[in-house]
Amino acid sequence: MDSFLQSLAAPGNFLPHGLCLTWRPELIWVHLLSDIMIGLAYFSIPVGLLYFVCQRQDLAYKWIFLMFCGFILACGVTHFFGAWTLWYPDYVAQGAVKAFTAAISVVTAVILWPLIPQALALPSPAQLREANSSLEMQVLERRRAELEVRRMVDELEARVAERTAELQRANELLETRVAERTAELVEANRRLSASESHYSSIFQHLAEGLFVIRIAGTGEFRYEALNPSHERQTGLRSEDIAGLTPHEVFDADMADHLVERYRACCESEQPIQYEETLKLPTGTRIWQTNLAPVLSPEGLPVKLLGTARDMTEYRTLQEELAQTSKLATLGTMAAGIAHEMSQPLNIIKITADDCGLMIAEGQSDIAYLSQGMDLIATQAARMGEIVDQMRSFSRRDTAEVAPFDPVPPVRRAINLLERHYASEGMELVSGDMPDGIQVAGRPGRLEQVVINLLSNSRDAIAMRREEDPALTGRIEVTVGMDHSAEQVRIAITDNGIGLPPELAERIFDPFFTTKDATKGVGLGLSICASLIGAMGGRITAENLEQGARFTISLPVRRN
Repeated sequence: MDSFLQSLAAPGNFLPHGLCLTWRPELIWVHLLSDIMIGLAYFSIPVGLLYFVCQRQDLAYKWIFLMFCGFILACGVTHFFGAWTLWYPDYVAQGAVKAFTAAISVVTAVILWPLIPQALALPSPAQLREANSSLEMQVLERRRAELEVRRMVDELEARVAERTAELQRANELLETRVAERTAELVEANRRLSASESHYSSIFQHLAEGLFVIRIAGTGEFRYEALNPSHERQTGLRSEDIAGLTPHEVFDADMADHLVERYRACCESEQPIQYEETLKLPTGTRIWQTNLAPVLSPEGLPVKLLGTARDMTEYRTLQEELAQTSKLATLGTMAAGIAHEMSQPLNIIKITADDCGLMIAEGQSDIAYLSQGMDLIATQAARMGEIVDQMRSFSRRDTAEVAPFDPVPPVRRAINLLERHYASEGMELVSGDMPDGIQVAGRPGRLEQVVINLLSNSRDAIAMRREEDPALTGRIEVTVGMDHSAEQVRIAITDNGIGLPPELAERIFDPFFTTKDATKGVGLGLSICASLIGAMGGRITAENLEQGARFTISLPVRRN
C-alpha cells in the first residue's frame, strides 16, 4: 500500500499536461495565460472581500464572506496548479487542492441556501434610504407641529392676558373669576396633552373633576373612580361608589337622566358635552360634563371617561350679566317707549278735556261722553299693555331649562318693538314661523337675544341713514328648520350698513364693538352668543349685498 502511494506521489510516474497538448505552443500559451489570469483574479477577489468586511463593522453574516474568501482563494490555487501541471505532473497535489476546494465550496453552498431568505429579508439600500427619508419627514413634521403648538400657546396666552385686562376694567370680580378659570383650563390642557405614562398623575392632581365609568357586559354603567378634585367638588368618595350603578348612588329620576346621557354617548361612540343640575352632598350644583367613550379593539365601548366642571358660579355671574344687559337694552328703548306712550296720553288728555268742557257747559250728550270714555279706556289699556310688556321683559328670568316653542318669544320681541320702530320709519316684519317646533332652554333668554339683535339692526339702519337719509329701514324676522330638520334657524335680516368683512369674525368677542364708545362697551353680542351657547346653539353673522343677517341655530328637541 505504501509503495502504491509512493508511486502515485512520484512525479515520474505521470506525464505533464503539456504532452496532452502535443506541446503545441499556441495551446500551451492559451492554457497557461488563462490559468494564471483566472488565478490572479481569484486571489484579488478575496482581498477585496476582506477589505469590505473590515470596513463594514455592522455587516450581517460576516462569516459567510470569509467562507467565500476561502473557497475563491482555493479556486485560484487550483488554476495555478493547472498552469504548473503543464510541465510538472504533480497531479496528486493538484487533486488534494481540488478536493479541499470542493469541500469548502460544498460547505459554503450548503450554508448559503438557508441564509438566502434571511438575506432577502434585510432591507435594501433603497428601502433604507426610503425609511430614512420617511423618518426625516416625520421629524420635520413633528418639529413643525411643535413650533405651531408653541406659537398657538403663545398666541393663546397673549390673547388671554389681553382679555383679562379688559375684563378687569369692566368688572373686578368677573376678571378674577375668569383669570382663575383660564389658568385652570390652561393647566388642564397642558396635562391632558401629556403622554399616557402621566395619566395617573394627571388623574390625581388635575383641578378639573374627572371620573371613570365601567360598562359591564350586561350594559350596566358602574362607577370606577373619581379623582380627588371631583371628590372635593361632589362630596362623594371614590371608594364608596366604586362598582355602584347610578341608581345605587342617586335618586331614581336623577339616575334615569344620567343613564340616558351615558347610553347616548355609547351609542354615538363620539364625545358629547352637556350641562346638568345635580343634588349632591355639597348641595345643588350646575355641572358642565364632557363624556368620551373608550373603545375595545373590537370597537365596542368598554368605559366612559368624563370631565365635570362646576359652572354654578359662572352661570350665576352670567345670569347677572344677562340681567344687566337686559336692563341696558331697556334703557336704550326708554326714549322710544316714552314717545310711544305719549300718543295715547295725548289722546286721553284731549278726550278728557273735551268731555270736561262739555260737562262744564251743561251739555249732556251721553253717547258722545260714552264714546270718549271708551276711547280713554282703550288708550289706557294700550298703555297698560306697553307697561306689562316692559315689566315682563325686565323681570329676572327664573324659569328652569325645559322644552319650549321658540315662536312665541320671537313674536313677543317683535310686538314689543314693532310700534317703536314704526315711529322711527322702520318696518319690522315677520316671515314664516311654523308652529310645533321644540327646543330646550329658557324662553325669556331667547326673547332677550332677539331683542338685542333687533336693536343692533336698528342701529345699523340708523348708521346707513347718515349716508342715505331717504332710506326706508326694513327688518325681517323668520323662523324655520334647516335641510336636515335637526336645527331651528331664527334669522334676523336688515338693510342697514352691514358688517365690515375683516371684523365679521370678531363681533362676538367680549368688548369688541364697531359703535361709538358712548353707545356701548361691546358686551351685547358676546352675551347673546353665551346665552344661545348655553342652550346648545350658536349665532352666526353674514354680510348681504344690502345689510346683514344674524342667524340663531338651536338643536331641535325630540320627544
